Amino acid sequence: MFHMNLPFFIEDICKKLKASGFKAYIVGGAIRDLIMDSESFDFDIATNALPNEISSVFPKAKPYGNFGTMLVIANGTKVEITPFRDDAPGRKPDYTFGGSIYTDLARRDFTINSIAYDPISDELIDPHRGMEDIKKGVIRCTGTTERIWEDPLRAMRAARFQAQLGFSIESSTLYALKAQSQALKEVSKERIRDELIKLLTGDYCFDGLVTLVITELMEYIIPELMLGMGMMHYNKPFDVLHHNLVACKIIRNTLPLRLAALLHDVAKPKTAISGKKGLEFPNHHIESASLAHNILRRLRFDNKTIKKVVVLIQNHMFYYSPNTPTSHARRLISKIGWDNIYDLIDLRVADRIASGFDRVYCPGLKKLINDLEILKDEHSDYQIKDLAVTGQDIIEQLGFLPGPRVGYILEKLLDAVIENPQLNNKTKLLNIAKEV
Repeated sequence: MFHMNLPFFIEDICKKLKASGFKAYIVGGAIRDLIMDSESFDFDIATNALPNEISSVFPKAKPYGNFGTMLVIANGTKVEITPFRDDAPGRKPDYTFGGSIYTDLARRDFTINSIAYDPISDELIDPHRGMEDIKKGVIRCTGTTERIWEDPLRAMRAARFQAQLGFSIESSTLYALKAQSQALKEVSKERIRDELIKLLTGDYCFDGLVTLVITELMEYIIPELMLGMGMMHYNKPFDVLHHNLVACKIIRNTLPLRLAALLHDVAKPKTAISGKKGLEFPNHHIESASLAHNILRRLRFDNKTIKKVVVLIQNHMFYYSPNTPTSHARRLISKIGWDNIYDLIDLRVADRIASGFDRVYCPGLKKLINDLEILKDEHSDYQIKDLAVTGQDIIEQLGFLPGPRVGYILEKLLDAVIENPQLNNKTKLLNIAKEV
């Protein structure tokens, strides 16, 4: 007997299936998470009921994806109920229903996900010794390593589980990832993106990224990163690739920050020139921002994420010293916004740590942080909309016609206010506008 504390609505679904004469097991990641005392929000149920029979038990169930899965909404949670399959392993449209929980588990990717639990009888079914691998912290293929390439995305899933769980990948499974890494070309960009998001936001993302690199899977995800392998900085302990991975590992765990850190120097190989001390990378931040934009578009990331990542990368080489006037902080906020300013500092800190610098917060960075605290009292985003005059004021007071000249004057007025916020007065700004 092995008792697990499940949400009441999950047990209710299993009870209803059993009351109708069907078998019902909780399967997959939810069981793994519960065994590891982790909270799970993703519940899958395997049953010998066919799709129409599932619908007879749950009239509001709807078909979901492939393989006969029916989606039930219980207590506001999506629960997938899928019939057992009895065909040979592989992702095929001509799947066959039938078999048992044992044949169903044999089809699954890794042993840690090939465990089933009957919440009514408290029976745990573990034919592939998944419990043992969970205790050891090992990711191993269920059955043979052919499981990986029945669906090439499973290769990324192995690295993703490593990044989320901190497990190691069993040696034959690891080599299977490399053996046919090119099969990842067959997978849609959207599916690759979704796995990459889960990997990057894992607590052990560095380990997962290293696996993508050493198995050459990264060649089919972000090949531009691989060009940095072996390209050494004259002033950093790591090559360009390793530097990007370490920065990604260090930075605060949000998706935009992890992406920005991973790609912040991605164009260094493209911009590299030989200098007196070694390789130099002029304007690499500008080129990296452009390249990151193309990479994220290719991987079908949303526009909001792309915009934020590009802004952070484009500005990560900002200069700020103990003698920099506060107006430069205003100008930086005007350029990237309050929403991004502290994320930009996080990126700079991660970059410094990954560069091996002795001091994480240099005097200039400390001054910027202090200046930002002062600027908060000004309650401004330092945008044209914050000026005490509008374009209409310029037109009416100075007799201008609508057009580019009005926008040019507003930009000049904003520059003046950034240098001296006390000028943000309608009369003063109109006088400055006359001079402009």
